[in-house]
Amino acid sequence: MTAMERCELQDLLVRIDERVKTIQEDIREINLARRCVSHHVKIKTLERMVWGCLAGVAGLGGRMLLDVFR
Repeated sequence: MTAMERCELQDLLVRIDERVKTIQEDIREINLARRCVSHHVKIKTLERMVWGCLAGVAGLGGRMLLDVFR
């Protein structure tokens, strides 16, 4: 690969990186504009359910360990 080809490839990569960044910014703006309150509430509820289930499983695991060591 010659120095000229490397330079061209580097320029191409820089342009691609700039395009990707602009696309990411556009997507971020769209996501912020389309944020829905009801979806946010549903997500919070799901997160609470997951953490509750995780706490329950951890509690059962701890209880099983205590029973095993007794």
